[in-house]
Amino acid sequence: MSYDKQECMSALEESDEVFYAKMQKGLDDMRNGRVTPLDDVYAELTKAISEIKNGAKAADAEKFIKGLMNS
Repeated sequence: MSYDKQECMSALEESDEVFYAKMQKGLDDMRNGRVTPLDDVYAELTKAISEIKNGAKAADAEKFIKGLMNS
């Protein structure tokens, strides 16, 4: 299985404003008790890793993980 390195790296690029907005949202969520229990996070990440190992496309895995972050 091979992925376009440029395509993978472009997903990591974001402006400083977007980065800080995401960090602030995370901090605000944490302060207001909007958190996911660690056991739930571990279970979902384990599931995502298993799917990747079983041939899920990177885009599918990324969509899955972003879904976790937005829940």
